[in-house]
Amino acid sequence: MKKYIVLFWCFILGNFVFAQQNDALFSKGIEAFAKKEYKEATSVFSELVKTDSLNATLHYNLGTSYLKMQNTGLSIYHLEKALKLNPNYEQAKVNLSFAEKLKIGSTKGNLPIPQQQMLYSVFDFLSPNMWAYVALGTMFLGVGFLVFYLFLNNSSLKKMLFGLGILMLVLSVCGYFISTNQSKYLTTNHYVIFVHKETSLMTEPRSISKILSKVPEGSKGFIKDETNQWIKIQLQNDTIGWVEKNNVKQY
Repeated sequence: MKKYIVLFWCFILGNFVFAQQNDALFSKGIEAFAKKEYKEATSVFSELVKTDSLNATLHYNLGTSYLKMQNTGLSIYHLEKALKLNPNYEQAKVNLSFAEKLKIGSTKGNLPIPQQQMLYSVFDFLSPNMWAYVALGTMFLGVGFLVFYLFLNNSSLKKMLFGLGILMLVLSVCGYFISTNQSKYLTTNHYVIFVHKETSLMTEPRSISKILSKVPEGSKGFIKDETNQWIKIQLQNDTIGWVEKNNVKQY
């Protein structure tokens, strides 16, 4: 028993120390940005993103740092990522509009919207973790109501508790489904951002195939298919072709 207690406290202490280190690193990044040391800021925020890739604030700060360095592709990528994680992030929207102006060429048109995104936007007033807590909490309430139902003699009260128990269990299932969908949407890549000055879009997933077009840095594409090395994408002008994975950032 002592062994498990020690392991538990080691786990708690480890997480506390990790959080403290991250807070110190975050402050270092903010300080570097304030001093206009943008290269240092991008280095710090990049390290933080590796440990917390679903943190919209970190992606916003990293994208803004790249924006100050006029790194169009990576700036747009991280600001788009911040908006995927938090669609109501107004500062990210403003900075993304500035980053878009740095693009060499602009492509008109709209990309497909994933079905998961439509459902996500309906329930994004709570995070996936919060929906998981809702599922867990309503499950315990539902089980509790049904247990009390079994031991009561009052028929009207029994009916009410039974109804509440079933309702809580239904809400628990819904909460679990929403949490799972939200998490899957956030961790699944649907789009790409081109991060090099100019990238070849190919007709086939081979380096010797015909070049369809040259895509400028910061352009966005919708993922349609992929292999180990290549991604099939649809551009905003509806052009469809293949690009090597190391030429784009997926989100």
